[in-house]
Amino acid sequence: MQLSKTDQIHSELRQQIIRREIPPGARLSENILSHRWKVSRTPIREVLKRLESEDLVTSQSHKGFVVNQITFEDIEQLYPIRIALEGLAGRLAARRIAEDSQKLKALERLCNDMERLCNKGDIEAYIKKNNEFHFTIWHSCGNRWLIKVLENLSSQVNRFIVRALYVPRRIDKSVQEHKEIYKNLSRSNEKGVEKAIQNNHKRAFEDLKREFVKSNLPTYSLPRIGAGRSGFQVI
Repeated sequence: MQLSKTDQIHSELRQQIIRREIPPGARLSENILSHRWKVSRTPIREVLKRLESEDLVTSQSHKGFVVNQITFEDIEQLYPIRIALEGLAGRLAARRIAEDSQKLKALERLCNDMERLCNKGDIEAYIKKNNEFHFTIWHSCGNRWLIKVLENLSSQVNRFIVRALYVPRRIDKSVQEHKEIYKNLSRSNEKGVEKAIQNNHKRAFEDLKREFVKSNLPTYSLPRIGAGRSGFQVI
């Protein structure tokens, strides 16, 4: 089904915030965004309101909409919830996926793609395949409320945790962890899938945490991106 223009803008802008192409603290200009997508300000305002309901932006007096900050402390509180719930989603999805040969083949292809991208050192493309792998699993769990919660959690956590794949050797470990998830899915091993997914997320978070301590980095450091075609301004 083709997305409406408003849905398309929402999806693209949401992904830019999650991928940190638009950094925390950036002001989103309705005028610039309207010009960029060649639409009136009405659908842009609707999109910004939707992003606000997802806690990605906040409407501020005299500033308009601003991208919300997210700190390492926020992630420390959010991540255990994601680990538990995504493990649950994996357990619920295990039998459904094992009985669906097309879905199983799709996940196997994603594992192979991730290994190939790891060998090429293409981390950005790897991240997209990684997300697709996980989304495929939890969208197969059969519980629409769990999916909605995970989508919301993911939009927050992924703004930070994708950095883990830039930690030395993490991407190599990630490839093996996803193979372990797939192996358990193919065997319809519900508890094995749950444990493998949780281990993948726990290890990624721990590697990232160690890197922050070792590098003595602030809890949230991001490159500054200037205003322009994306329709935002750093404030």
